[in-house]
Amino acid sequence: MTHPNTEPVVLVARMRALPGKERELRNALPALVAATRQEDGCLTYVPHQGLDDPELLVMHEVWQSEEHLRAHSASDHLRRFAELTGQLTVDGIQIERLTVLAV
Repeated sequence: MTHPNTEPVVLVARMRALPGKERELRNALPALVAATRQEDGCLTYVPHQGLDDPELLVMHEVWQSEEHLRAHSASDHLRRFAELTGQLTVDGIQIERLTVLAV
C-alpha cells in the first residue's frame, strides 16, 4: 500500500557496453522495455544512447512509488536483463536516484 503523499521515484540506470558489444546490449532492450512499460506504476521508461559515446546506454525511469520500483527490481525480465549486462557491460547497471528541483 502506498502512502498518500508518496512522491514519484525518478532515476537513471547507466550501462557502458564492452567494446564491440553495443549492438548486442541494444538488441536486449526492446523485450525489457516492452515488459517494463506494462508494469503497474511505471510512468516513464525510456532508453537513450550516448551521441558522443555510443557505448553508453542510459535508461530514464519514473516510478509511481518505491513499492512499484521494488516490484520492478524483483521482476523476471529485469533479472534476465541484469544477468545479460554482466556479460556485455563494463560494470553492470549503475543506478542514480534523482529528485525534481522546484525552480
